[in-house]
Amino acid sequence: MKSSRVLNLDLNKMRLEDLAQLTHIIEDEMTKHLNEVLGLRLTDFNITIGAEVKEEELIISVDVEVKAYFTDNLNLEAILDSALRRAFNAAEQFLARYRTSNKHVTVNSESCNCNSR
Repeated sequence: MKSSRVLNLDLNKMRLEDLAQLTHIIEDEMTKHLNEVLGLRLTDFNITIGAEVKEEELIISVDVEVKAYFTDNLNLEAILDSALRRAFNAAEQFLARYRTSNKHVTVNSESCNCNSR
């Protein structure tokens, strides 16, 4: 899944520590969602998140590997999509502190190189 949204952020105010906090927010929300939805079926998972400011864009990438016991009625892609939506909604709330009214900054999210076993 790849998407772009204009959030009107002043990225000059963003420090390395802010990017680190942003990645932690995304990871925490995804972890909560996977635990809530998959519960004991979840045997292992790995979430790798990157965030960087490049040419007046905030680029966020998410790579997820999930190991879980699945039945026919569970759709891993739908579960990961909802986890990403939850995580990016939380990230957008965090980023609200960097909003400005006169700049148009695009946030590109490249996500879900999804592997399941």
